[in-house]
Amino acid sequence: MSPPEQDMHGPGVKVPPPLMVLAGLLLAWALNWLAPVMLGPPAPELGLPVMLLAFLLMGWALLVLVRAGNDPRPDKPDSQFVARGPFRLGRNPIYSGFLLVAAGMALVWGTLWGWLAVGGIFLALDFLVVRREEAYLERRFGQDYLDYKAKVRRWF
Repeated sequence: MSPPEQDMHGPGVKVPPPLMVLAGLLLAWALNWLAPVMLGPPAPELGLPVMLLAFLLMGWALLVLVRAGNDPRPDKPDSQFVARGPFRLGRNPIYSGFLLVAAGMALVWGTLWGWLAVGGIFLALDFLVVRREEAYLERRFGQDYLDYKAKVRRWF
């Protein structure tokens, strides 16, 4: 049985998630420049390792997706259901990585705007991307995805 025609076009994510993250970080950077609100001293010794961890996590997840034959772009259909590698730990390791990058930047800056960006990026990813993808994956992979969803958390 082939998936419904609409599922052959992917989850319908309109704005690429990396652009959402970049926009949130650029807005925070601009606000930091215009009206800095320090929460504490900048902590690059914490922020940089967090960002390194984020890039390693995202690289691992991308490798697993590509090896499975999937295009990692969220506007493309998935050919395979993937529940291995970092996807055993959380359903959205790439987006969790994006949040870790934003948190790393917030630590480096030490400002309120950085942490508000983390929250805004989280909300944008959760409501504009993740929920769309989950509905798509439920339609595309049915019970296999529902079983996975019941066992694995959305976010790390």
